[in-house]
Amino acid sequence: MAYDLVIRNGMVVDGTGFSRYRADVAIQDGTVVEIGKIRGAAAATIDADGLFVAPGIIDLHTHYDAQPFWDKLCTSSVWHGVTTVLTGNCGLTLAPLKPEHREAMLATFCCVEDLPVKSLAAVLPWNWESFAEYMDAIDQGLGVNMMPLVGHNPLRLGAMGPAAWERAADADETAAMQRLLGTCMEAGAWGWSTTASPTHAGPSGEPVPTRLAHNDERLALARTVAEFNRGVIEILPPSVGKPDEADRQHLREVSLASGRPVFFLGFDADARSYVEAAARDGVQLYNLLRAIPFNPRITLTNTTFFKNLDVWDVTMDLPLAERLAALADPARRPALREAAMQRQRRRPGVLGRFIPWPGIVVRRVALDKNRPLEGRRLEDLAAAQGKHVADAMLDLAVEERLETVFELQTRSPEEDVQLVEMVKTGHALPSQSDAGAHLNTNFCTAGESSYVLGQWVRERQLLTLEDAVRRLTFQPACVMGLRDRGLVRTGFAADLMVFDLSSIGVKEDEVSHDGPAGVPRRVQRAEGVHHVIVGGKVVLDHGRHTGALPGRVLRAGPPS
Repeated sequence: MAYDLVIRNGMVVDGTGFSRYRADVAIQDGTVVEIGKIRGAAAATIDADGLFVAPGIIDLHTHYDAQPFWDKLCTSSVWHGVTTVLTGNCGLTLAPLKPEHREAMLATFCCVEDLPVKSLAAVLPWNWESFAEYMDAIDQGLGVNMMPLVGHNPLRLGAMGPAAWERAADADETAAMQRLLGTCMEAGAWGWSTTASPTHAGPSGEPVPTRLAHNDERLALARTVAEFNRGVIEILPPSVGKPDEADRQHLREVSLASGRPVFFLGFDADARSYVEAAARDGVQLYNLLRAIPFNPRITLTNTTFFKNLDVWDVTMDLPLAERLAALADPARRPALREAAMQRQRRRPGVLGRFIPWPGIVVRRVALDKNRPLEGRRLEDLAAAQGKHVADAMLDLAVEERLETVFELQTRSPEEDVQLVEMVKTGHALPSQSDAGAHLNTNFCTAGESSYVLGQWVRERQLLTLEDAVRRLTFQPACVMGLRDRGLVRTGFAADLMVFDLSSIGVKEDEVSHDGPAGVPRRVQRAEGVHHVIVGGKVVLDHGRHTGALPGRVLRAGPPS
C-alpha cells in the first residue's frame, strides 16, 4: 500500500510521557496508520533524522474567534507547532448574536482583547446568528483545528437585551440563557466561558455584561453543561490572577455543579495548595499558566509603550527628528520625570498601571562604548549615575539616536521554577498564550510551547522533554475530551510537529503589516520547527506555508 506521507528516521516523543523511541510514522487519509519500520512506498516523505516527532500542540487559551476571516492559517500559533486551539475564552465570542447586538459585542471584544475594531468590522461577513451558523462560517479551511467555547456575554445579550449591561438576570432570563447555552452545546460547543475581571470593560468604561452576573447565574449555566456530560468552563473571577477565598469557593461550586473541568488563569503562591485540596474532594480545577514571560522590547523610535502616559504620549507622537530634540531638551525633562511616576491612562473603567521601572533593562545598545550597559537594570544605572530613572533611559537613548533596545522583564528565573513545579502536579497547564488577541499592543506570546521546549526543557532542564510534550498535548486532550488527538498513535488524527530540540525557541517579536484590512500587528515566529502537519497534510515546511488548509472546526459530541 502506498501511504500519503511517511515521516522517516525521527525520534518519536508520543505524548504519553514515556521514553522517546526511534521510528517511522505512516499517515493515510489524515490518520496515523502505522508506526515502526515502514517499508511501504509513500506519496511524500519527510526525513526526520536528528529531529523529534511529537503530537501537535493543543493551546487552551486563544482568541482566534475573528482571525479566520482574515488569516485562515492562524499565525502566529501554527508556526510553533500548534495544531488545535480552544477559542471563545473570557466570555467574549461573536455568537450567538442577534443582528442588533453585533456592533456592541464586537466593540467590547476588541476593547478587552486589544483588537482593531474598525478593521475587523470591515472583514467580518456577519453571515450567522446562531452558534451553529458561526461554526459553519469559520469552518472553511484553516491552518489549525478550532474548538469553540460559547461566551457568557452573548448569552446575556440574547436573553436580556440592553438590560444585560445594567443588572443581574432574573429567574426567567437565567432560564433563557440556559436554553440558549443548551442549543449551542447541541451544535457542538465545547463549553462556555465568562469573566468578572475588573480589567474587562467596554469602549466607554462600562463593565462587560458578565461582570453584573450573580454567582447563581453561573451555577445555573454550570448545571446546563452537566446535562451534556462533556465540555469545560473557563472563568476569570473578580480577583483574577490570585483568586481570593470567595472566588476559590465559587470555582469549586461551578465545577461540582457541572461535573466538568473548570479553568482559571493566573498564579500565586497559594494556588498549588487550594487546587490540590479541591482535587482531593473530586473537584476538577485547572490553573492555566502563561509559561512564556511577557517581556516587551522597546525602542523610542517606534513604540506604543508610553501611549497612555501623560506628557510622554505627546512627545512620542512627534516626527522622529522633533522627538529626538524634545527628549534631549533639558527644559522638558522635569515634566517627563514627573509623569514617569504617575499612573498610565487606560481605557475608561480600567485603573491604569504605573510604569514598572524596576523591571526595565538595557537589552541592546547601538554604540560599542555602551556595550557594558547591556543586561543592566535602568534603576541600577540611575543609582550609579545619580540620576532619575527616566533620565537614565532618555540620556542613553538620545546618545544612541533612539536606537537603544530596552526590555521589560516581568518574571524572574525563580518564578519560572515555581510555575514548573505547579505544572508537575498535573493541576496546571502551560497553556495561556492569548494568541489572536493584542494585535494593537507591543507584545505577542503565541510562542508559548516553543518557549517551554527551548527554555524549560533544553536550556534549564526544569522538565524532561517527554513530560513537557505530555503537558502540551495529551493532557489538554484528555481534559477537553479529545478522543483522537494528543498522541502519536495508530488510529489517531495525524496532527504532528517535527522539530529540532537543539534550536527550538521563540524569535524576537516583529511587526507585520498583514492584519485585518492590512493593519500592522505584532507576530512571533519560531526557531527549530521544521514541519507542522494537520489532518495528515503538511501545512508548514520550515516555516513556509505549503498552501494546505486542512484544519477544521471540531464539534464536541456525546461522550463515548
